[in-house]
Amino acid sequence: MRTAAIVAGLVLAASVMDVCRAATHPQDIAALWKFKEEALKMSDNNGSWKKVFESWTGRGEACPYPECPHDPCGEDWHGTWHGVQCRELQGVKQWTLPDNVLRRVTNLHIPEWGLPGSLPESVCLFEMLEELDFDENAFEGTLPACVGCLPHLREIDIEDNKFTGTIPKEWGNLDGLIEFEIDGNQLLAGCIPEGLPKDAEWCGDCWSTCPQYDPYCGAYDCNSCVTWTKDPEIGTSYENTRIQGDRCPNEPNPPICPWQIFKEEFEEQEKQKQQEIEEKVEEIRVRSRELGPSLGSIIPPAAEDTAPEPEVVEAVPEVEVAPVSEEIAPTLDEPEVDTAEVSLEEESSGEQVCANPASRTTVSGEECVFPLEIMGQMHCDCAVHSDKSWCRVQSGDWQECAPTDV
Repeated sequence: MRTAAIVAGLVLAASVMDVCRAATHPQDIAALWKFKEEALKMSDNNGSWKKVFESWTGRGEACPYPECPHDPCGEDWHGTWHGVQCRELQGVKQWTLPDNVLRRVTNLHIPEWGLPGSLPESVCLFEMLEELDFDENAFEGTLPACVGCLPHLREIDIEDNKFTGTIPKEWGNLDGLIEFEIDGNQLLAGCIPEGLPKDAEWCGDCWSTCPQYDPYCGAYDCNSCVTWTKDPEIGTSYENTRIQGDRCPNEPNPPICPWQIFKEEFEEQEKQKQQEIEEKVEEIRVRSRELGPSLGSIIPPAAEDTAPEPEVVEAVPEVEVAPVSEEIAPTLDEPEVDTAEVSLEEESSGEQVCANPASRTTVSGEECVFPLEIMGQMHCDCAVHSDKSWCRVQSGDWQECAPTDV
């Protein structure tokens, strides 16, 4: 039974893994690994960064991998991976979607950690990113131009860091950006790309009520307010920087953005993995047929998938299957036979039986049933293959024979 169970388990793994997978899109999980790798490398394994990443496993520290699959999104608008959120995606609450819809990372929110180094360029790999919040850290260096490629970005909050240089002119291509906060970066200078939001305006308490007039702040401009933030100011804010407020032309983005290249490479890798799995499953299926109909019945025939496909665009579920062991389904092409004599008799029914069958049991204690038919030949003892011997038991399954006392 052991051999049969392993074979069946491996074959079914490819079909049931889809049910057991995490809710988070595997492309975003791969991007998070890239982000973690880059952050630790450029910060020389800084302790603050390592602390952030402690929860980046399984469904958090309470259920780490492999006990739980990697699932940053969790069951609500965020899981237990620190700083990773999967909020509304273009107005849709992802946590209310059906289970077969893979969810996307929309927010990277890691403020007030004193994180050193430069802003990892791998933030540009998150296709559906809407909010980037890294305020009150210790980031230095220039801002990555590739952020201008993120098509859904609506908020950037990187105030109170130590960025230098200028705002990349490619950031002016962020058509959906509403809130852009760079206050407190005292060495940041230059102009503001004209495509970025207009200078910040006071929005007050518009997310709850909208008073007609405030004696201290004047009239509220509730037309500029949005429901997804409670920040009292909306627009571009750059206080305590060297920026004077001058506007300058945008620069075009490259023809292919980093997230697009990453997506194509990821999908190609997933196709190769899926192809390898299918080849291994077919190999097991072929071997099971060689071992006879009883073992073959364990292997489900190729059939159309009945499980619904993920509704997220171009998602390829990640599936991990253990390498096929030669012990799983022994190939008995040229079996050797331990018995010194094979003597067969024919019953009245026409079936052949062994006159003097060997008395053999399996390693699990079940009795072997003889004769064995292998490649058209009948045998009255266990068949030897790869230094092990094999027989069928009453259920028809192949099992490893126990060693003889000789």
